[in-house]
This record gives sequence, C-alpha cells and structure tokens, in this order.
Amino acid sequence: MTPNHTIELLDPRTLVPYPGNAKKHPAEQIKKLQTSIKKFGWTQPLVVDKDLVIIIGHGRTEAAIGLELAKVPVIVRRDLTKAEADALRLADNRVTSTEYDQAAIQSELQRLADELAGGAEDFDLSDLGFDEKEINFTLADLGEIDESFFTEDVSAAVEVQKAENEKAIEATDDVAAPVGDALGFKRVTIAQSREIRDLLGKVETKTGKKGVDALIDALSHAL
Repeated sequence: MTPNHTIELLDPRTLVPYPGNAKKHPAEQIKKLQTSIKKFGWTQPLVVDKDLVIIIGHGRTEAAIGLELAKVPVIVRRDLTKAEADALRLADNRVTSTEYDQAAIQSELQRLADELAGGAEDFDLSDLGFDEKEINFTLADLGEIDESFFTEDVSAAVEVQKAENEKAIEATDDVAAPVGDALGFKRVTIAQSREIRDLLGKVETKTGKKGVDALIDALSHAL
C-alpha cells in the first residue's frame, strides 16, 4: 500500500537542489514553467528528502523562486534513506522522459484554438508552454507551411557549425605533431633518421629556411 504522505507548505528558498540531478532545466523551460504556474496555479507538490534536498521538482522550484512565491506545496519523504531518495530521483527522471503523440497534440491544440477563437476561454495557447513558432507549426496545414519554419533555424545552425569547425581547425593548426605522423611513416630506423637529418641540413642550406619549413619548401618545388 502506498503511504499517505502529508503535503506541507514550505518556502522554496529553503529547498536544496541536488547537485547531481540528471535532468537539465534551461532558462527557456523555467520561463515556461513560470507562465504555467501563474496561469493555472500549482498542480503537483514537490518532493524532497528529510534534509529538504529536492528529489522531484528542480525546475518548478527554480520557477517558484523566480516568481518570489512565499510557500509551495511539498511532500517531505522523511521515510527514505539517502540511497532510496537518490533512486527515486533517477527513477522519476527516467519514467517522465517519454515521447509524445504529435498527432494528438496537434488535434488538442487545434480544438483549443477553435474554442479560443469562439471566446469560450480567456487564456492564450502560449500559456501552455509552446512558443509562437511551435504553435504555428503544429496548427499549420503541412501543405501550406512556409519554408521559413525550417530554413531560418537550419541556416543559422549550419553557419554556427561552420564557424565552430573553422575555429577548431585554426586552434589545432599550431599544435605540435610528430614528424613521422605528418610524413605517414609509422617508424624509421636509427640509420634512416641520421640520413634524414643529413638531407635536411642540405635542404636548409639550399632553401635558406630551417627545419620543417625548409622541407616543405623543397618538397613543394620538387612536385
């Protein structure tokens, strides 16, 4: 039988975030949580252990602090050991990560959009946590979708990736590398090493350059 845990009202600032929490909560998500809380109120209690370390609800706790809420509903699991609390935290992160039926979401959003258009409700679809582009894409007829739904973000992403790749290449250009790797030799003998050194001395004299620069200059003119 599931124990009947009492819901307490606590200051969210007294709750302790778990430093190893696996679920990430970017600023954009926190903003959406705050919008939902302001519009629909608090619908699910947070869960913490006996030391007030958060088990379930890191994002909502952060959202509540940002909204300067004085009290939020919390279940304090004083019955759990630390290992049990850690296990529950991981289990919750795992079971709440799931795929969604996009067709069902589109159908529900369309129904709500129709109701809002008829004046039946007084909230906006953005209150549900969808941004304008997501709403437009979800409600659009696929045959009428403007290319900007895709090309703006994709083009920007391509340019960002290109710039990052160029920076990565530039960052490695001056990193020292074994000469054998550059020439494609896995190994050379001591005798071959001496012969290469003697040849390099002659190349330096002929080109007026030193080391690898002299070798590159000689090879480029020989091809």
